[in-house]
Formats: sequence, C-alpha cells, structure tokens
Amino acid sequence: MAQTIFINPHELERIAVAAYVGKTINVLLCNNSGYDGDDTVDTWESVELSGGGYSRYTTTIATGNYDAINQWYSLPSIVAEFNASSTGAGLSFDTVVIYFSGETYIHSHISQSPSVTIQPGASLTFEFNLITDD
Repeated sequence: MAQTIFINPHELERIAVAAYVGKTINVLLCNNSGYDGDDTVDTWESVELSGGGYSRYTTTIATGNYDAINQWYSLPSIVAEFNASSTGAGLSFDTVVIYFSGETYIHSHISQSPSVTIQPGASLTFEFNLITDD
C-alpha cells in the first residue's frame, strides 16, 4: 500500500517564523583551530578575524514565502559581504560561521580549503538561504 505524506504549507511557514523570523543572524569569518559544530559561539568568536577592515555581518531575518514549485518555505536570502581595507595584507580565513544572537551553539559553518584571502581593497560575498522543507 502506497502512502503519501503532506505537510501543509502553513505548517512550514509556522515553523520558519517560530525558528527564524525576527531573530538576528551573524556571519563571521574565522581561522579554525580544529573546532566544529559542537563548539560554542564563544569558542568560534575567539578565532574570528579582526583588523584589516573586517567586520562581521549581522541582519534580522524577515518574513519569507512558500515556494510551491520546491514545496518549501523560504526566508529572504542572506547576503553577507566582507570588505578588506585598501592597505595591509587583506583578510585570510578558512571558515565561515553562522549563528543566531543569544544562542549557545552555531547554526552552521562552511569550511574553505585551502584558506581564502580577500585581497586589499576587494570584497567577497556569501549568499545562503534558510528554508523549512517537508
């Protein structure tokens, strides 16, 4: 006997709103010292870049919409831009860390191998999406 499971789009929206909307998300550039998802935000912040024009990206999550084609609720894209000052060695990092303010643990991290350098006077953008999916 075949079964089909249907999760109502309004339920996917309810979950997304409860989990994300109105919360502050932070995106950090770090040089990882062997940390992973079990390490705390404080631990990751201890290896966050500093100087060279660097500043972490922060924004508040807004309401999104249901995508009927993909059958998921998608929040607005997060577009985190980082700029290196025009002088100095640029910004070198090997991990992008994403977390919500007030949380103990990070949401996720993106490892870069080899390390990435944003050249002096240049910028680099990371774009990602938060979705709830059935």
